[in-house]
Amino acid sequence: MRILLRYSRPAAWLLFLAAVTFAQTKPAPAEIFRDSDGNLVSNNEFVDIRMANFNYPDATIIKILEDGTKEFRLQKVAQEGMPAPAFSVRTVDGQKLGPADLRGKVVVLNFWFIGCAVCRGMKPQLNEFKKRFAGNDDVVFLAMTEDPESDVEKFLKKEPSDYLNAAAAKASMAKFPFRGFPKNIVIDKQGKIVYWRSSIKAWGKFESVVRAELAKN
Repeated sequence: MRILLRYSRPAAWLLFLAAVTFAQTKPAPAEIFRDSDGNLVSNNEFVDIRMANFNYPDATIIKILEDGTKEFRLQKVAQEGMPAPAFSVRTVDGQKLGPADLRGKVVVLNFWFIGCAVCRGMKPQLNEFKKRFAGNDDVVFLAMTEDPESDVEKFLKKEPSDYLNAAAAKASMAKFPFRGFPKNIVIDKQGKIVYWRSSIKAWGKFESVVRAELAKN
């Protein structure tokens, strides 16, 4: 003998809601993020590394561990570890900066252009970032753009930048192997690229890199 269970429409609706609620409250599998050396990184730093060269094919390796955790292993940022190219620029306030002026200093670069909305949106954050190193003469904050000096001067009157700013810097920027804007780079005291990112979510990581390089002889 078969017993048929019949549900009224209200009862069926309640069962459906219960199923949906269970699906929504069921915990999602844990996720962990590692850099190319296997070090654990934050979700924000994972995004920054993944987007460091957003024109490159994504080579992230995804692995499901025995406990169900999803592990993301990132590719190496190709430019990190490379010697930085020598460059010379003139800032809009008349300073000339070349290899001799930057030797033995940590150099923090920002590549941007006036028509880049993301670049413009980062300016206040970069200003605040630079303030964390106020009074430290061993670090140079330099922004470079291909835009003409007259246009840059007009722009900076409306939206000030605390970085040193070099305009018409196409020749110097072209020495770096990059595509897309913005680009944020840290060069150590020996002239090696140690940090290479596009936009930034992990500001704490950015700061820790600069401070670690300043602490070195």
